[in-house]
Amino acid sequence: GRNFHTEECGNGKEALSYVLKRTPDLVISDVMMPEMDGMTLCKKIKQNIHVNHVPVILLTALSDEQNNIEGLHVGADAYIAKPFNIEILRNTVFNLIRMRELLKNNYTGKQNQEQRLSKLSMESVNPDELLMDRVMCCINENLDNPHLNVEMIATAVSLSRTHLNRKLKELTNQAPRDFIRNIRLKQAASLLADSRLTVADVALMTGFSNTGYFSTAFKDLYGITPTAFKEQGMEKTDEGNQKEET
Repeated sequence: GRNFHTEECGNGKEALSYVLKRTPDLVISDVMMPEMDGMTLCKKIKQNIHVNHVPVILLTALSDEQNNIEGLHVGADAYIAKPFNIEILRNTVFNLIRMRELLKNNYTGKQNQEQRLSKLSMESVNPDELLMDRVMCCINENLDNPHLNVEMIATAVSLSRTHLNRKLKELTNQAPRDFIRNIRLKQAASLLADSRLTVADVALMTGFSNTGYFSTAFKDLYGITPTAFKEQGMEKTDEGNQKEET
């Protein structure tokens, strides 16, 4: 607390909700916790495209080699056994945050290709860039098609499914199915800002035929439901209009 602004959560489930809503600079978590243990918390953070750049330090009394390996396997940036020296923890935090600051201008860790949603005409001589432009073009053209899948994209970009799977995993650090879903959800977040559209409208426009699944997937990525996200956007718009009138 002397060096950083800190917030405390009572358990892993509460912590995950906080991380998704607030995106802290770093997470320090015990491994043994109620509701959701630290390993699961770390895994969920690192699998979420929206927050997987957040460093995670795991603290545990389970200091054997197998648990250490498991912690690193789920994506922990550091694994410190109890009892620990507070200076070791403090310096580990400083180092991880400093490392993220150095990388911030070049790499955010989100790998969401979000900028391509509206910039598909960008010229590139890089084969990987060209491939991603073609993949994004196919996704944008079929955004409202609930049947869009890897096979359709592979056909559109003239690659085998196996090759496309490998390239997308290499370039985005996501499985193709997750990549498609996250692009849909990113576009959905933009559409929810339009007060004329309902959540059901946005779900259909972005290829989700099941509104319930859409709401669950959206909350997994953004930490709040589409309805709450839409209401927040409307509140900000109202505040802006009030300031203009003033």
